[in-house]
Amino acid sequence: MPFFATALGLIVASLNYSATQLPSWGAVLKSCGQPGSPHLNWLIVPCSWSVLLAGRFLLVVVGLSGAVLSYLALATRRRDYKRIGPEGVILRRARDLHNYHAGAGLRDDGLDTAAMIDIRSQLLDTFSEVVPINREVTLQRYHYRARAVLSLLWSLFFALLATCSS
Repeated sequence: MPFFATALGLIVASLNYSATQLPSWGAVLKSCGQPGSPHLNWLIVPCSWSVLLAGRFLLVVVGLSGAVLSYLALATRRRDYKRIGPEGVILRRARDLHNYHAGAGLRDDGLDTAAMIDIRSQLLDTFSEVVPINREVTLQRYHYRARAVLSLLWSLFFALLATCSS
């Protein structure tokens, strides 16, 4: 998260710099020879293309920065991870299995082996239920973080273009 915060801070700084470097629309119209015209006349486009281009780049940067924040919000939202346990339940189940096999007449190594096989089997069943669910949640988070990084990089690129064209 510090990476995103630093990069977004850089984007905001470049937006601030680029936006303050753009001339006012009145100054653009005046320099293009149409001081009183409030409407866009296509004849001024060749004169003001760099200002229009920088303005569009800044709008793209704002949109992409919003996308970064949206994807980060999706990546960090609360999700329902499945947990194994609690530990007390697992221990109680292990004791119950041990007592069951002891009650069946098993002793010493035979008792330990039978209890261990049953405990292992139950834990593997539990893991096999939980792991795919948690993997899917993790993949969703990874997907949103990757999109946030992609939006961030494009935002930095367009912020640089806006700074260079202003």
